[in-house]
Amino acid sequence: IHFYKRPMFLFILFTFLSKCVAQVPADNPLQSSPPESLTQDPNHPVLPNHPYVVSTPWAEDGVTHQDVYKLGVKGQYANIPLRTDGYDHLSTFCYSSVPLSIYMFWSSASMKMDLPSNNYQVYIGPNVTSVSSLAQASESAWFYSQLPWRSKEFKLSPFEDVCIGVQTMEEYTITLQWKYVNYMMVVVTLSGMALFWMAPTLCRNTFFHYTTGISLGLLMSVVLLTYLAQRRFKQSLFSWVGVAYSFSVYLMTRTWFNIKEYMTEQYIHLLVGYVLVAGIISFAVVYRMGPPSNPRTINLIQWAMQAVSLVMVVMSSYHQPASLLLSLTMITWAAIPASLKSGVNTQIRKRFFKPQVKLLSEDEYNTQAHAETKKALEQLKNFCRSPDSKPWKTVTRLRSPGRFAEFIEGSPHLTEAEVMEYSHWDYNTDDEDGHDDDIYTDEEEADEDASDDNMD
Repeated sequence: IHFYKRPMFLFILFTFLSKCVAQVPADNPLQSSPPESLTQDPNHPVLPNHPYVVSTPWAEDGVTHQDVYKLGVKGQYANIPLRTDGYDHLSTFCYSSVPLSIYMFWSSASMKMDLPSNNYQVYIGPNVTSVSSLAQASESAWFYSQLPWRSKEFKLSPFEDVCIGVQTMEEYTITLQWKYVNYMMVVVTLSGMALFWMAPTLCRNTFFHYTTGISLGLLMSVVLLTYLAQRRFKQSLFSWVGVAYSFSVYLMTRTWFNIKEYMTEQYIHLLVGYVLVAGIISFAVVYRMGPPSNPRTINLIQWAMQAVSLVMVVMSSYHQPASLLLSLTMITWAAIPASLKSGVNTQIRKRFFKPQVKLLSEDEYNTQAHAETKKALEQLKNFCRSPDSKPWKTVTRLRSPGRFAEFIEGSPHLTEAEVMEYSHWDYNTDDEDGHDDDIYTDEEEADEDASDDNMD
């Protein structure tokens, strides 16, 4: 029994989404003014809900940091002017967390930077001190390289304090974005739940097998080529193959996080060519290998799919306790035997959802019986008169074909003798006896009288 197939589950989910959209916590700092401990510049005062923010002195661990911007309201932004001295300058933007709430299960926050070039460095930490330490470490280190992907939108957890430091000499603007319901996260959650419950069916589906194989071939072609080279040359993982794997993963991540740059007119023909060639080769390999038939292999695929779906559910929300509880609930429900769930469902239906059955009186019962009998006889006559009845084949199976023909032509379905036989019933209605009412025919009554005489 799958609860996700029932209308009640969809109703509960719709109600929860509606409350997430409609309800806003009263203590949400996104609707309050900045703390009084932050002294704004007297020459540029900021109103409580004014979108523009200026830098404020920030005291932390006995050290006062400059060029710190407090972004606490949705839509607030800070504009950093162009540096005229020719040196990179570090500016820090801090966001304060909000309390955990189940109604903010799919809430998200982010800071989006508007900077035309890629000449910048980013440092992310829980406070201003950690950001300053990372910036100092990058300046003093001989070799300090950040990850290959670069993004100008920094995703934040609404329930955690975070500070982002941007070091550059160019002019840019950074804006706080907030979504009470991030619909992409909703889609990921529902997709993970659907994949978890549909995994037993999908892992045995041929179309899904080919689709998954081609998708893996497109996304992990470099890694697969490295694996084939390792098997061909029979090299250990700790040889040059390990470096090749690292380089393959580097190329994959760099391509994925910079996919927008490759979808321009300059590289689009190369991207389309790669998709066609890799897709055809992947299809040929999957077709040659065929779908898995070993039951244990199918079980491993199913468990892998369910593990991926659980990761999707956990990672689809910044409310980690709630998402973990949802994943544990799914695992617990799947571990319960189907017979036990079916029995509990049956008992619940019997106790709380009893069908309302209308009982008929004796007159209503007799009236309905006569009406339905007459209706059924008319349907039988119409069918026997139709060409689909195969009359010759029917006649060979009857004991009295002549009587059946008379019935089809309109005669009653009972003879006079049968009517007389069943019309002489004697109902024993003695209320003094505690026995049930007995029904006797004339012959049975005579036999009963004869037995009484013999006993006398």
